[in-house]
Amino acid sequence: MASTHLDISDLPAKLAELETFALERNDYRVKRLVGELKRAAKMQATSQALLREEGLGLRKEVDRLKKQAVTLQSQVETAFESYHSSLITFEKFRSGIRIVEQMRTHEDLPGIVEGIKKLFNLRAVGLLLDEAEYAPFLPDSIRRAPLETIRRAVKAAIPDPVRRASFMGPVTEVPDLEFFFGPSILGGGGAPRLGSCFVYPLKDKFGPQKMVGVIGFFDGNPKRYAREKRADFLEHFCDILGYAVVDVTDRKKADALREDVERMTRHDLKSPLTAILTLPQLFRREGNLTPRQTEMLNLVQSAGYRMLHMINQSLDLYRMERGAYELTPQPVDILPILDNIAAELRGMLESRELSMDIAVRGRPRQEGDAFVVQGEEMLCYTMFSNLVRNALEASPPGGRIAVSLTGDGPLDVAVHNAGAVPREIRSRFFQKYVTAGKKDGTGLGTYGARLIAQTHGGRIRMDTSDSHGTTVVVQFPR
Repeated sequence: MASTHLDISDLPAKLAELETFALERNDYRVKRLVGELKRAAKMQATSQALLREEGLGLRKEVDRLKKQAVTLQSQVETAFESYHSSLITFEKFRSGIRIVEQMRTHEDLPGIVEGIKKLFNLRAVGLLLDEAEYAPFLPDSIRRAPLETIRRAVKAAIPDPVRRASFMGPVTEVPDLEFFFGPSILGGGGAPRLGSCFVYPLKDKFGPQKMVGVIGFFDGNPKRYAREKRADFLEHFCDILGYAVVDVTDRKKADALREDVERMTRHDLKSPLTAILTLPQLFRREGNLTPRQTEMLNLVQSAGYRMLHMINQSLDLYRMERGAYELTPQPVDILPILDNIAAELRGMLESRELSMDIAVRGRPRQEGDAFVVQGEEMLCYTMFSNLVRNALEASPPGGRIAVSLTGDGPLDVAVHNAGAVPREIRSRFFQKYVTAGKKDGTGLGTYGARLIAQTHGGRIRMDTSDSHGTTVVVQFPR
């Protein structure tokens, strides 16, 4: 049987053949069938053309979407790389800040500069500080210059600090490379031609308009410090470094001022004080004094001797600080010393409704008790007077000061009160000038107690908590 399959691609030719056949036969039905088939063939051709056109459009849309996907992928990868790079940069600056925070004295500066150079993988770091302000404190390797000279160089590099606070750009555009980085930057072949620099003025933390120096970073990569890059992290980091230099310098100046005042107190005041102490004796020899005048002279003389004792005590502490104090130990009973201290502080105890209890070797003190250590009586009096006074001032009203004397080997004297040492000074309790919450506190009481305990070959410690109060223990060797 012949195949009835009609090849669509050959449809026009078949229709033409059928139409010729219909004309030859003059058959109306065949003609109508041919017309319908022609219309069907035309519709089919139109449909195929539309399908081809739609398929071409779909291919174009697919190609467009593919290109868009590639672009988006590239943007995501770029954003991720930028984020990752920023994260690494941020971590490096955090590490740099930790390096700067290690600075305790000006002698640490060379190591900090070298640490910054290694951390950021720089060819050079230039640090230049105000000669008048910092020269007395700086090690030789840290450069210094007159502040006006620094100002002119910074002005040349950063002509418009309002628009941009730092210089970033090619090394060839730095006005005076040797000034910012030192002669070593030139090497043997003159100024480098490749690379980029960052230059930033260091400011005083207490007066941002005051310049204290300048710092510069130099890298061999011309693009690292490109002009169009942001410098926020770098500028903030350099501010922290500048503030640290100012802090260390201020502490150094404050220490020097304290030493000057202490030296004046110890030495310069003793001569006029001696003259004041002799005046009451001269007036008494003259006679003709009323009882009131005699009383006033006695008050002047008593106050003078107290001041002389304070100056001598300060001189003793000074010698202890330098390990030059020569202790003359002898048997000293601590109990009479505590009695004298209690008598001296009686007014303060009564006004605050405080009691002072003494226990010897685990039981309340009894008549005939003694607690003897090897030491100097005046030093022991000074030490325990400071500790008991501190306990009294820190104790809540109506509380109790407990002094416990224990030990058959090392001899311990513990002073307890119900108050707690402020948290901010607990770790520095025995350091010089540390005080908190006292209007007229000098921060020398516990510091002096530590020096006296150590001079006696003993130790001192402090335990404190909000629930159990504070106990200071002085331990004497047997």
